[in-house]
Amino acid sequence: MQCYHCGREVLGTVHGQKSYRVDFYLLHTGHTEWEFFVNPKQDAPPFRYLKLTQPLDVLTCIQCYGRPEIRQLLDDDFTGRHELINLHPRAEHEPFGIQQVDESWRIKRNTE
Repeated sequence: MQCYHCGREVLGTVHGQKSYRVDFYLLHTGHTEWEFFVNPKQDAPPFRYLKLTQPLDVLTCIQCYGRPEIRQLLDDDFTGRHELINLHPRAEHEPFGIQQVDESWRIKRNTE
């Protein structure tokens, strides 16, 4: 597993007797489109929401997660302002691919 932003290999969570340490955060995201729920009340407007049409998992290492510009990208994706997967990764010279893993989609950098 690799960080989407910098390409660093990330490790799993390390559990101790009284603590734990994480090396990455996982964002469940993907392509979205606007949808509407029709409210059964006659005077109420329809409810608008973002429907996830192609789910993707984006891994962010703890170093990148601590950077304000990365945090802003993740927040913008979460709130629907901008889709993260439509933006280029931080290191544009490194290509990445979308790969299906365990019935979900993950973004993976091609390091070959």
